[in-house]
Amino acid sequence: MPVPAGSRFTAVVLGQPRQFCCPGCQAVAESIVAGGLEHYYQHRSDNSANPEALPRQLQDELALYDRSDVQQTFVRHAGDLAETTLLVEGISCAACGWLIEKHLRNLPGVAEARLNLSNHRLLLNWHDKQLPLSRLLAELRQIGYAAHPYQPDQAAEQLASENRSALRRLGVAGLLWFQAMMATMATWPEFNIDLSPELHTILRWVALFLTIPIVFYSCAPFFKGAARDLRTRHLTMDVSVSLAIGLAFGAGIWTAITGSGELYFDTVGMFALFLLTGRYLERRARERTAAATAQLVNLLPASCLRLDAAGRSERILLSELQCGDTVQVLPGAVIPADGRIVEGRSSVDESLLTGEYLPQPRRVGERVTGGTLNVESTLNVEVEALGHDSRLSAIVRLLERAQTEKPRLAEIADRASQWFLLFSLLAAAAIGLWWWHLDPARAFWIVLAMLVATCPCALSLATPTALTAATGTLHKLGLLVTRGHVLEGLNQIDTVIFDKTGTLTEGRLTLRSIRPLGSLPADRCLALAAALENRSEHPIARAFGRTATPAEDVQSVPGLGLE
Repeated sequence: MPVPAGSRFTAVVLGQPRQFCCPGCQAVAESIVAGGLEHYYQHRSDNSANPEALPRQLQDELALYDRSDVQQTFVRHAGDLAETTLLVEGISCAACGWLIEKHLRNLPGVAEARLNLSNHRLLLNWHDKQLPLSRLLAELRQIGYAAHPYQPDQAAEQLASENRSALRRLGVAGLLWFQAMMATMATWPEFNIDLSPELHTILRWVALFLTIPIVFYSCAPFFKGAARDLRTRHLTMDVSVSLAIGLAFGAGIWTAITGSGELYFDTVGMFALFLLTGRYLERRARERTAAATAQLVNLLPASCLRLDAAGRSERILLSELQCGDTVQVLPGAVIPADGRIVEGRSSVDESLLTGEYLPQPRRVGERVTGGTLNVESTLNVEVEALGHDSRLSAIVRLLERAQTEKPRLAEIADRASQWFLLFSLLAAAAIGLWWWHLDPARAFWIVLAMLVATCPCALSLATPTALTAATGTLHKLGLLVTRGHVLEGLNQIDTVIFDKTGTLTEGRLTLRSIRPLGSLPADRCLALAAALENRSEHPIARAFGRTATPAEDVQSVPGLGLE
């Protein structure tokens, strides 16, 4: 707004006239004076802080992830979309996953956000030209979660650290609860223990001090979660749990001071112990499922034999291997990467991928998959795909997608738990008001009992834990679940179609009969065959058993046998 030349703007501040540059500043000063706030500037102890400068170090750190050279190792591009996997810290329950996904999906430019609760990995698809990665990381920080690019070693260390922390909180709650319960029970009139007033007072204070670590250490995740829920306006069981524990602990302090009423310290410890145990069991179930998926990646060898231009082999780390290299795969070795056979002929055990327990013949020009087993003879393979582009990684992504996708049952449980919690809080408030008019002395204790009894633990913990445990069990049985909705649809299946013999057979061959074609007796034929087969890695060879005198100089002829 233009200011006419020669204009003067004044206002009386702290009893003295002050000059201002424009009518806007003059109006602000007059408003401060009118509100009685002008003395603030005399008593403040430091200069005002610049809000933009407070998180500057964090902003600079997150901005590094927007550089293309940094993103090269963990961001993949497909058209206009970028995709990455982040490891998220601070996840305590299934509600965290709902909050993270909902918050990110509401951002313009985010196409998909799926969190795998089993391993705390967040799969993001977004328009990187519209929304920088640093903004996504900052948004996660604002709702209480730190995220960084997924690295296997760092992820394992983080999960182990969180496990130790959860176990320590559980141990502290369990140990101190037993002690607090004994001190509290001694004061109960039902036990009719003749205690002196001094000893009665001592036991009350002992129970109080024993409960303090339970509330402020073991239950800290509940209070942090409740604060985050209130900040993001999203109700979870952390809110009701924190209210119940906080009110019960406060009531116990009042009783310890006044000497009248119930202590409730044993209730606080028991409630905390049961909730922490449930969350710990849920965490372990998710980790077992994640570990079963990670075992697929561990099928790849740590090193391999790379051939140079002269045909000489050199053992290198798998991380040093590049597309276009030629690797030598010896009999009995695992193929290190997807590729094409350029020399040799052998049989390859592909049961991991196809379910077929018998090795399949492979020759020059045919493709093999990393993680499968070379059975008979040496192969030279030209590497065509590594790491994220390999077929094995694609299978792992399918399994992780199944873990991140929420079945309809889990979504219903999430919504139901929120409405149930809201109804419980409103009902507790209404009943508290009713009892306040009816019998004020009992109102607080009735509200407290309602908060404890109506905690939606079953809805919040049981459903995701059951689904995760079921997926992990199926994986151990050899069934790979690639869609999250499969489990809730199993009860509607009326027809099963098997497309390969490997699905119906166990792969353990046995010798049923021996028919000699010459003059040698059957036992002698078996001994000779066993001596040859002991030098083979083929599954059929195991049916002949072991012999004390294996054959020497055995040559494997793929597709024909041994000589």
